[in-house]
Amino acid sequence: MALRPDLIPRTVRNALRDAVGGWGPYTVDEIAELFVAYDFKPTKGEFDQSHGQRANEAERYQAAIEWSDVGAVERYLRLVEEVIEANVGDERSSQRERLLKSLRRAGIAPDDTGRLHLPKGVGGKALDPSRVPTDSDIRLHLRRLERMDQEPEELIGAAKDLVEATAKYVLLTLNVSFDRNADVAALSKMALASLALHRDVIAPTVKGAEPMKRILGGLSQIPAGLAELRNLGYGVGHGQGRRIAGLQQRHAEFAARSAIAYVAFVLDTLDDPTAPWRTKPFG
Repeated sequence: MALRPDLIPRTVRNALRDAVGGWGPYTVDEIAELFVAYDFKPTKGEFDQSHGQRANEAERYQAAIEWSDVGAVERYLRLVEEVIEANVGDERSSQRERLLKSLRRAGIAPDDTGRLHLPKGVGGKALDPSRVPTDSDIRLHLRRLERMDQEPEELIGAAKDLVEATAKYVLLTLNVSFDRNADVAALSKMALASLALHRDVIAPTVKGAEPMKRILGGLSQIPAGLAELRNLGYGVGHGQGRRIAGLQQRHAEFAARSAIAYVAFVLDTLDDPTAPWRTKPFG
């Protein structure tokens, strides 16, 4: 995920893999040539090899793509267009339709010429790397979220640790004493209060007060939700012996993106010289 969310969701990548894999329309060599033609290289690391030979070849290249890089994603969409055209009239039309459906669900729509486009504004940054403090361990946890193809438990565990590291950094920066053994929900509550990011600090007479209070209420729920998921066994950190079924990759990716949104807003507020907490601290 790098420091920005994936621009191409896993559902699209899986559909593309299946559209070129199986029994056609590409051979293994042709799949490699297809990716190379769009300036993609195969990964030198581990990748999902649980499929057939052709699908695995597609995964070998997809595993090396930086899905938060707008330039790489634009090239990938050109590749997808070629695959869609190659499947026209093919007996594997169901794979083509699945690919088209996954694109529609992701908001990636073709224009009148068939050219695919990302949703408007999707390339915007969720978190500017330059804003991440170098004297914290926040960067370490962000790096754990760089690969959105991790297992759901890994993503949730990293997301929870990222939020906790951010909350502690805020408290340390503002010289607020806290119990280092406190849970992430309690730490976050203290950090948000210290930054005046609490619904109670918004005057009811301010225009838009009610919707903003609801948004801030949602922000405060992110740490507690991540911690609860992890403690239920849906995140690494406590050896469960067995994996717990039910949580899908899309849920874990949503949790990871929620954590990044939390960190971006909290750090921006901490750095903002005009933020209300500097003159009107909460509590």
